[in-house]
Amino acid sequence: MEFSPMQEQPVRTDTEQVLAPTARIDLITVAAIAIVAYLLGVVVHEALGHGLAALLVGLHPTRVTSVDLEVDFTHIDAWKVRAVAAAGCVANLITALIGLTLQRIIPKMSPGTRYFLWLLTTINLLIPGGYLMVLTFAGIGDWNDFIQGLPNPIIWKIGFTLLGILISLLGLRYGVRSIRPFLGADPSQRRTRAQTLTLISYFVGSLTNTLAGALNPTSPLLILISAAASSFGGTAFLLWIGGLVNKTQAGNAEVFITPTRDWIWIALGGVALIVYFFILGPGLPR
Repeated sequence: MEFSPMQEQPVRTDTEQVLAPTARIDLITVAAIAIVAYLLGVVVHEALGHGLAALLVGLHPTRVTSVDLEVDFTHIDAWKVRAVAAAGCVANLITALIGLTLQRIIPKMSPGTRYFLWLLTTINLLIPGGYLMVLTFAGIGDWNDFIQGLPNPIIWKIGFTLLGILISLLGLRYGVRSIRPFLGADPSQRRTRAQTLTLISYFVGSLTNTLAGALNPTSPLLILISAAASSFGGTAFLLWIGGLVNKTQAGNAEVFITPTRDWIWIALGGVALIVYFFILGPGLPR
C-alpha cells in the first residue's frame, strides 16, 4: 500500500519509532550518544586492548588514561611488546564486529540504540584503520613499536599502511551503507540528515576526547599524538559519509529511524563526561 508524502504514519511500536519524513534529529541526544561511543572506543583500545594484553603476557601496567597505557618494557621480550602494541587496534576491530552482530541479531531496538550501535561499529573500524594508515610511517604510536627490531622495516610499514587503507575504506563503506535507514526517502533531506548525524558525532566526540587528554599527567605531547590523532584524525572518514550518501537512493518512505529526544542516552552521556574528565583523563590509579 502506498501513501502520499504528506501523510504521516501514526504507527508506533515499543522498540522503534515510525516517524514522518520531516521528523527532526535531536542534536543533544546525538551528541550524548557520540560521547558514549567515543569513550567506549577509548576504553576498548587502552584498557581492554593494551591493558588486558599486558596482563596476559605477565606485565603490570602502572596507569591507564584516555590516551595511553603506561607499561615498563625494560628487558621485556620483543614478542610481548608487539602483542601489547597490536592489542589496542585488535580490540577495536573485535568491538566493531560485536556491534555489527548486535545490529543483525536484535531486530527491534530504540532509534537511539540503533544509532549508537551504528556509530560504535563505524568508529571502531575507522580508528584502527587510521592508526595503521597514518602512524606507521610517523615514527610514533602502536605500530611503530610493533615494527621495532623486525627485519625489512620498510616492507612492514608499507604493508601496514596498505592494511590501514583497506580497513578505513571498509569502515567508510559500512558507514555509508548502514546509515541509510536513518535518512528516509525525501531526496532533499537525505544528505542533510546524514551530515547532521556524522558531523555532530565527529566534532563532539573528538573534542571531548582531546580535552580529556589534556588532563594526562605524563606528557602534553600525548594530547596531540594520541587524543587528537586517534579522534580527529582516526575518525575523520565520518566527515566523508554525509557527502557520499546518494540523495537519489530512496529508503523506505513508511519506516525510517530518527534519534529523537532520549533522556536515557542524555544521562549516559553525562556519566561518560564524568568518566572522561574525572577518571580516565587524569588516569587510574591516582
